[in-house]
Amino acid sequence: MPMSSPTATTQDLCTILIVDDEDDILDLLRYNLEKEEMRVITARDGVEALSAIDTESIDLVVLDIMMPHIDGLEVCQRIRSNSNVKSIPILFLTARSEEEDHIRGLDAGADSYLPKSFGIGVIVSQIKALLRGTKRIHANNLTVTVLDLEIDPERFRVFRNGQNERAEFRFARKEFKLLYFLASGSGRVFKRKTLIKKVWGKPKKVGERTVDVHVSRVNRKLGKYQGNDYIVSVAGVGYRFLEVE
Repeated sequence: MPMSSPTATTQDLCTILIVDDEDDILDLLRYNLEKEEMRVITARDGVEALSAIDTESIDLVVLDIMMPHIDGLEVCQRIRSNSNVKSIPILFLTARSEEEDHIRGLDAGADSYLPKSFGIGVIVSQIKALLRGTKRIHANNLTVTVLDLEIDPERFRVFRNGQNERAEFRFARKEFKLLYFLASGSGRVFKRKTLIKKVWGKPKKVGERTVDVHVSRVNRKLGKYQGNDYIVSVAGVGYRFLEVE
């Protein structure tokens, strides 16, 4: 059964589920995350992980790929297919560092992917970044607030809240849908083919170059956030919305 840390009854802490069949990894991550005042739950295989997802209120999942019973890729896919928990950020932390494995992890629905060889400080920082990137949804459950933007899909309006002013941006319908979809994705990386399906409905005449052109237009209209484009290209994979640590 999943094991809770001693601080598990604290209601106001972020709850992190760590799924790995190596006790050393579980203990190291639990120790360092609890130092950051996070609540930690651990599971040693995919079955325990899915049980914890069903019974606990989880804010983020750290997931190994190679595990007994149900591997991490299938666990990730099941989380993403469950409407109640599909928006939970997922970080793959694995000994497998080949590019193909990285892409498979992102395709399964992970938000980020780190090798276990990375230092604990990098891993904890990535967890914090994913938690910060979790989008605040307004009361109407539609408007997304992320970084300094407010994106309202009911009125097709985008606002940027600066220090001294509030600017409004207008986009063509497909540009807006692309921006809204990526901004709602909690930093996930999406392939161009996925974006075509979600934004254009997969019409035959829309190619991957169309996605590139629309991303360029959106970034040009919005300008920069702390020197970075709002929509970021991920070489060899696709696009994601900007995350700032």
